[in-house]
Amino acid sequence: MTLQKDSRDHLYAEIENIRVTYIPAKDRAAGKDWADSDVIRIQSYKGPNDKALHPGAEIPISSPEVFGQFVAAICQVYAQGRDQASL
Repeated sequence: MTLQKDSRDHLYAEIENIRVTYIPAKDRAAGKDWADSDVIRIQSYKGPNDKALHPGAEIPISSPEVFGQFVAAICQVYAQGRDQASL
């Protein structure tokens, strides 16, 4: 996976139709949600040949532990969902 930078110099990665972007707190406007926290933004592309992005969700990452919980939640949802789907 190759990391890239967006027009605001934020790092992002693309996986299939998803873009995952890291936005540091220093770049968050005071009036924004989660203004005092680093965030991970998850957006999807609007179509297979369309580079326009849906607005997406943001999760505040207040610590490495919160980030670990986020990754663990994705893994657990996938693993249990996959197990249930195979029943």
